[in-house]
Amino acid sequence: MKSIGNLKINTVLETMLVISLAAIILISGFIWIVTQSVVSIHEAKLFLSNAVNVPGNTLHIFIFTVISSICFILTFCIRNSNITNDTRIIFATFALEFVLGLICIILLNFNYNGILLWTFANALMYMKRNKYMPIVVVIAMISYLLTTHELVKLFINVFDISSYIEVCSQSIQTLIYFIYNALNLMTVVCFILCCIIIIVSKEEIIEKNLELNKRLEIANTDLQRTNEELEKSLMDNARLAEIRERNRIAREIHDTLGHTLTGLAAGIDACIALAGDDKPALRNQLDLLSKVSRNGIKDIRMSVSSLRPDAPERLNLKNAIEELVENTKRVAGVNINLDCDTINLKFDEDEEMAIYRIVQESLTNAIRHGKAKNIDVSIKKNYGSINLLICDDGIGCEKIEAGFGLRHIRERVNMLKGQVNFGSEEGFKVEAMIPIRWGEEYD
Repeated sequence: MKSIGNLKINTVLETMLVISLAAIILISGFIWIVTQSVVSIHEAKLFLSNAVNVPGNTLHIFIFTVISSICFILTFCIRNSNITNDTRIIFATFALEFVLGLICIILLNFNYNGILLWTFANALMYMKRNKYMPIVVVIAMISYLLTTHELVKLFINVFDISSYIEVCSQSIQTLIYFIYNALNLMTVVCFILCCIIIIVSKEEIIEKNLELNKRLEIANTDLQRTNEELEKSLMDNARLAEIRERNRIAREIHDTLGHTLTGLAAGIDACIALAGDDKPALRNQLDLLSKVSRNGIKDIRMSVSSLRPDAPERLNLKNAIEELVENTKRVAGVNINLDCDTINLKFDEDEEMAIYRIVQESLTNAIRHGKAKNIDVSIKKNYGSINLLICDDGIGCEKIEAGFGLRHIRERVNMLKGQVNFGSEEGFKVEAMIPIRWGEEYD
């Protein structure tokens, strides 16, 4: 089937055209020659007594078939040329061929209808990618059957070419019958071959389309994977840029404002020493300024520590929180008790960062606003959730107002589909429940 599909269909159509034109010219010419021969030997009366029907002017029929053959060749060349791709011209050539073919078939009294199959074979070639191709095949076969001589003569009187062949000698009769039947058979074979080639080529087109679709699907998958990698790379670059910017800001604060306040505190201490005990009011005021400046230095150190949240990038969640607690204890000078179960669940990056930020914000609020000296941090893993509890012994507040820090905590928890409650009975308390997405465990 593969070799048949590779055949050039135009070659088959050209062969079929030669066979069809040879058939109609030979038949019309044979009838004209026999008629002239019968008339010349004065045996017309005997011939008419044996013939069922006779055609009209046989010379005119022969001339018309020759002219029609020339028209068939011209229309075929027009379609195969690269001069035009106009659908209207192609349709006009098919219509002209169909009409001329029917006229030739009628003039030959349906003794040959292969030219009709050639017309439909051309139409099929131009419709091989069209969904109406099966309809054209059915119409072609029906038209061929309805113009068959044996079927037509059941309804109307038509002359039979066998009447003309019988005028010839026995040896010539055998040769003519062989040529006549061979032309009919070759026409049908060529038409069937055209249909097979068209079907095979259509299957090859389908296979190529499937292969192209498969390649396109693979390319789309690769492109999607590349896009995902690119997005991840962009996110990593953006996160790296954010960390670098935070580190830069932290350095600027530490190197400028931190050093300034440190120098200011040292200068105030010098002023206190110079004042001595002679001016208690001045000394008290300087002590107050020294305390304020040192608290400012502590706040700056905590701010610098919070601006450099690279621990979740380097460590797992548990270790990052432990490092956060140790850094906060060292910088703020407070006592922090951490009670953390072994948390081996591997959260997504957004979850880990959100949990880390909740603990960090709670510690910062407890120290900065609550003036706490002792803080208890409890992280427990229950079935399907992580429970956070941060309590301090700070000053608390009579009425809880959601400032920036508390709103920040609530937004983080809501982002993880969790729940959070704040309490201020003895000190301040932050209690949060965060669902687990059932990630993989750490090795």
